[in-house]
Amino acid sequence: MPTSISIDINELGRLRNYILSQNLKRAPTTNEYELLRIKDGEIDLVVYKTGKLVHNGSAASQEVVDFILTKERSFDYLIGSDEVGKGEWYGPLVVTAVALKPYDVVRLRKIGVRDSKLLTRGEIERLAKEILASGLSFKNVILMPETYNERYAEFKKEGKSLNDFLAWAHATAIKDVLSLIPKESARIHIIIDKFDVEKTDLRLQRANVKQPNIEITQSSKGDTQLPVSVASILAKHAFEERVDQLNAKFEVDLRNNSPQSVGKEKLQHLAKTHFKNIAKLLA
Repeated sequence: MPTSISIDINELGRLRNYILSQNLKRAPTTNEYELLRIKDGEIDLVVYKTGKLVHNGSAASQEVVDFILTKERSFDYLIGSDEVGKGEWYGPLVVTAVALKPYDVVRLRKIGVRDSKLLTRGEIERLAKEILASGLSFKNVILMPETYNERYAEFKKEGKSLNDFLAWAHATAIKDVLSLIPKESARIHIIIDKFDVEKTDLRLQRANVKQPNIEITQSSKGDTQLPVSVASILAKHAFEERVDQLNAKFEVDLRNNSPQSVGKEKLQHLAKTHFKNIAKLLA
C-alpha cells in the first residue's frame, strides 16, 4: 500500500548517502515535480520537490525510511498543542495537547501524519482513529457554543481579549496532559503554534507549567512540527464530531448553511456570539 511522509533537507541528505552506500538503482523521474525516483527490487520510492516521499510500503522500502528519519534524542517527551474552531462561527472551540515519546514521532510520521492543512477530512479521520487506538496521552479542552459564549463573556468583562481566552485554554490542556506523564525527572519539550507569546507565557506560568526540565517553544511554524500536527488532527476530529452532534440535535447543516438560514432562535446554541455577523443577527 503506497505511503507518504514529509522529509526535511537533512533527511534528504541521509537518503542520498544511503542510495550511494547501497548502490541503489535510480529510475528516471516522470514529471517536473519529482526530485528523484528509486526502483531497485522491492524498494520503490519517489521524492518530490515539496519534500514529500512516497513509497510502496514494502519491508525493504520501510527499512530505507527507518534509516533516514530523524530520531529525537534531546527529550523524553514532546508535547504539542493546537486549537480548532477559533475561526468558525459555529461549533465548539477545541484545544488539544498530546504527549509523544521519541519513538511515537517516527511511528506516526511513517503512517502519514503531517501538517493537518495538507490533509483531507477523510485522511484526518483515518489518522485520528489510528492515533486514538495507539493509546497516546492527550487532553482536550472542548467548549461547546453555550459554554464558550459564557466563558468568553467572563474574559471580556475582565478586559481580556480572545488571545487571553485561547492562552488559558492552551495552558489548561497542557497542564492536564502533563498530569498524565512522569514529568518530574523527564526532559520535556512543549511546542505551541504561536499566536500571542506574552499572553501564552503568562498563562503557562500561572498553570505552573514552566519548570527547569521543561523547554517551551512558541513557533510560527508550529503546525509543521509533528507533535503540533498530531494535536491538530485530534482537535479537528473532536471538532467535527461535535458539529455532527449539533447538526443532529438541532436538525441543521452547519458546514453548508449560513447563520441567517439557521435561524435566530438556534444561534445561541450553535454560534460564537461575539462574531460580528452573529452579534448583528442577534441584536
